[in-house]
Amino acid sequence: MRLTLSTLPQLAVLAKILCLLMVVMCGAVPAMVRSVSLYSTCSSGNVTVIGRSIKAVGRDDHNAPYQKLTTQSEDFSRKLYIFAERSQRYICFNKRWRLVGLPKKQKGPMCQFYEEYNGSYLRYRSVADSSRYLGFNKVGKPMKSPHGRQECFNFIKYNPHADINHHNILVSADVGGLLPREPYVVSRKPSPMRATKNSLLQADSAREFAHSTSHRHRHSNRWKFRQDELDSVGPRRRHGGSRLLIAASNY
Repeated sequence: MRLTLSTLPQLAVLAKILCLLMVVMCGAVPAMVRSVSLYSTCSSGNVTVIGRSIKAVGRDDHNAPYQKLTTQSEDFSRKLYIFAERSQRYICFNKRWRLVGLPKKQKGPMCQFYEEYNGSYLRYRSVADSSRYLGFNKVGKPMKSPHGRQECFNFIKYNPHADINHHNILVSADVGGLLPREPYVVSRKPSPMRATKNSLLQADSAREFAHSTSHRHRHSNRWKFRQDELDSVGPRRRHGGSRLLIAASNY
């Protein structure tokens, strides 16, 4: 291939574009974002972030927007940030290991957690200290000691648009073996009926039952009509017979 002066600027431009693409690809990191709500099994409330204050309380019309959280991962590790969308704050530990809501510019390793399973529940362990967990007591305040009641560090993660009470009903029904086949169906289009052997047999038996019922009904009506005729004619015959007996006695 013979290069000319006119092709050199084009090659330089292509080389610059290739370098820019390599820089972008090397600097890009995957970001996983998922909207969730965290239900504390100890306080029976949802994690709520209003400014710097973090509690686990029940849902109402006022605090429902502050209970919508997102779990974010900035790399391929299991480190997660828990971000409150309405307050624009991250759930973090401070230097005294108290839970606080911090803005984006102050987030760091104290705001990162590992999501772990504890039986059928989830726990969030601090990346900075493996002995520290996210937890709330019965009244919904953050746990101060990592050696408190262990069930206060358990959470249920669910869709913020779903109903946690309905979720608990389904879980209890599943434990008892009473879980319905199609739970929590909001709306569903009617599916077309498929003709199976059982459905055809049921249809035939229904038709035979209807035919026999109508047949008996017609016969019963016919017999009733004939019985009415005999009742109406009977007295006349008896009356005519009595007249013949009277006439014969006269002779």
